[in-house]
Formats: sequence, structure tokens, C-alpha cells
Amino acid sequence: MRGQGPARARRIRGGRAGRRRRPPPGTKPPSVRRQGRPGASLPSIYVGGGHAHDHGAVYDNRDAVRAVVLSAVVLAVAAALEVAAAIASRSASVLADGLHNSGDVLTTLVLLASFAIARRPATRRYPSGFGRIEDVATLVIVLVIVVTALLAFAESVRKFFVVETYGNIAFGLLAAAAGVAGNLAVSEYKIRVGRGLGSPALEADGVHSRVDALVSAGAFAGIGLAGLGLRLADPIAGVLITLAIVYVLAGTVRKLFDRMLDAVDPHLVDEISEAARGVQGVLAVHDVRARWVGRELWAVMHIDCDADATLRQAHEVAQEVEHEVGHRLDLARLDVHMDPGTTSHEHKPHRH
Repeated sequence: MRGQGPARARRIRGGRAGRRRRPPPGTKPPSVRRQGRPGASLPSIYVGGGHAHDHGAVYDNRDAVRAVVLSAVVLAVAAALEVAAAIASRSASVLADGLHNSGDVLTTLVLLASFAIARRPATRRYPSGFGRIEDVATLVIVLVIVVTALLAFAESVRKFFVVETYGNIAFGLLAAAAGVAGNLAVSEYKIRVGRGLGSPALEADGVHSRVDALVSAGAFAGIGLAGLGLRLADPIAGVLITLAIVYVLAGTVRKLFDRMLDAVDPHLVDEISEAARGVQGVLAVHDVRARWVGRELWAVMHIDCDADATLRQAHEVAQEVEHEVGHRLDLARLDVHMDPGTTSHEHKPHRH
């Protein structure tokens, strides 16, 4: 089971992705929504901004997509072979590994579908876009893998209490060996492509496949020892493989809960605030919030500026803040709310 999504925003180290294109003379600036506040010499303004950066998403690159799809095909063949061998050999460990590899294939297919949906433009019903479809996909994957893990665990436990002869041991060994070879092959391929593309996510996915190869090796050992007369070796290997699946799944569930609760690395908020404070005309930065929407990082912040500044001047400060933060962090969207300078950030409640 692969983890979803980055824990931190990727820093921009230069190049076109880090440059903000300023609008040519005569073009209309971003929309400004006035929000009146009684007694203020300058109305609060809300500047909706954002940069069209390349977010470095693994599945937005054709070479990366090819690597992931080919890896899924290899694992699908290995998984089908292992499930068939598990039926023929009556091996719990081979069945557990086959279900594990099937889960990895399902993960890839569901994620690729969710990435395609996430790229759809926003609609009136979904004005924030479809970025969070990946979190929904993760939840579906988790539920499916929980079911497969329970099936594998139940079969392994049953083997402890039900004495039955094994079937085609040679077929089981062949299938487990295919699982080892398949995972090692896709591991080296994804690591090589990931390094070539500068994609830590794809490279990490390749490292994960190496771990999966060890799991398949455990299935090979289990069915092999069972063939030599150690009957309990196979169900023990099956239980251990199930525990490995649960261990990986637990990390994915924790990350999913964090994303559903809009958790971010606290350093992100600090870096956004620090970048904004360095802009001339910014008196204070407060109420900074950030959250992940799919693989995109969105942020909202309040800026205090000179109370005597004109609306145009405040807007220019907001644009400069957006520009500066965009060079520090790869934000898909940054909303800057400008407030007249004050020593207190307590706002009067709006009456509706």
C-alpha cells in the first residue's frame, strides 16, 4: 500500500516554475472583494491570487505514468499467478502475498483514476475543484485492503487448526519466486526512473517495492519449509505477511486522517509568515492557515498595512506578498486578506 501525498511543500529552487509572471500594462488585476468594516479608514480587501507552478506531481509526467503502469502490469501478473498457485498448493502464505500484491495493483489503478479526476476544472457545484478525490480514493483502497488482509489472516489462522495436505508445492514456490522477481524488477525500474526525473515520490515507491520483495520471499520460505515437513511454517508466514500489510496500512490511515483534518507541517505556516513579513509595507502577519487539497497546498493569511494606504496601494502590497511567498513555497493558491494597521487582531463581528 503506497502512501499518499507529500508531507511538506516542495521548495522552489529556481527556473520558470519559480518565476511569477507580472501582468502586462493595461491588463485587469486580480479581483478585489471589499469587505467594509465600521470605523476603518481603509476597507479590508481580499485578494485572490495563486501561481501556475508545476507541482512536481509524479503522475503528471508521461515517463512516470509509464513506469507506474508497467509496474502495475508486472505486479498484476505476479498476483494472479500467486492466487492461482495458492489455490493449487493450498498455501496460506502464498495467498497472503498474492492478496498483498493485488492490493498494490488496485492502489495504482484507483490512484491513476483519481489523478485524472483531480485534473478536471472546478464547477459551480465543486468550486474548489476535485483535488480531494485522492483522499476519497485512499479511503476506498484502505477498506478494500482491510478486507483482503482479514481474508488472508483468517485463512492463515485456519491452517493452524485444520490439518490438510498441501497440493502442488512446486507451483507455490514458482509463484512466490515470481512475486520476488516481479517486485525487485519494478523496484529497480521505479527507482531509476524516479532518480532520472528527480521524483522522490516515485523513488520512494520503488524502495517500497523492495520491501514487498522481502514479503514475497517470506511466502517462498513458508511454502518451502512446509514442503519439507514443517507444516506450521506456512501459516506462520501467512500471519507475518498479514501483519506487514497492517503495519503499512496503519501509516496510510494515519496520514489520511491528518489530511482529512487539514493537518500540515507547522513549519509551513512559519515559512509563509516569514516570507510575508519581509515584504515592504507589511506591518504584521496573522491568522495564517494552510491545508492540502489533493496534492496542492492552499493558504490563507491576514496582513496589516498602513491604515492610510489607498486601496490600490494595499492591493500592490498583497500582490508582492503573493509573489514573495510563491518563491519560497510551491503554493497552488494563496489568498491574502488585507487589514488596516492595528495593534490588535480582534475583529468586530459582522452583522448579517
